[in-house]
Amino acid sequence: MSYSDGLVLYIDGGCSGNGQHDLSKRRMVSVVTDEAGVVLSETLTAGGSNNIAELIAVRDAIRWCGMKGIHQAHVMTDSQNNLSWTFGTKVGKAINDRRSVLAIKAEITAAFVAGFDLTLTWVPRENNLAGHYIERVHAL
Repeated sequence: MSYSDGLVLYIDGGCSGNGQHDLSKRRMVSVVTDEAGVVLSETLTAGGSNNIAELIAVRDAIRWCGMKGIHQAHVMTDSQNNLSWTFGTKVGKAINDRRSVLAIKAEITAAFVAGFDLTLTWVPRENNLAGHYIERVHAL
């Protein structure tokens, strides 16, 4: 998929130990790749969930663009929940780590207010290059 008016990035997040009630036993990974599947950002974090890892990937895509002086990006995700959390006002009813999710969301919102132009588009899992990397390297 190519856009003539901006950079295309793929994002994904995953979490090991989702069944664990003890968040310290969970590990999240969030990945941002370019259109060729080259990893631009990879964040490993303790705790969380798949949904939180996906939201971190949105934040990391925006941060990466900011470091490169890029003000517009088309970001591909295979998470419908990510679309809702990024652009919606709700962040889920039963999140274990609500404070960190709200902080991540606030950082994303601040980027929008500052003029960052983000298009977040759903793609099937098999088309998500960041997801392929997470599967291959982290077995999630």
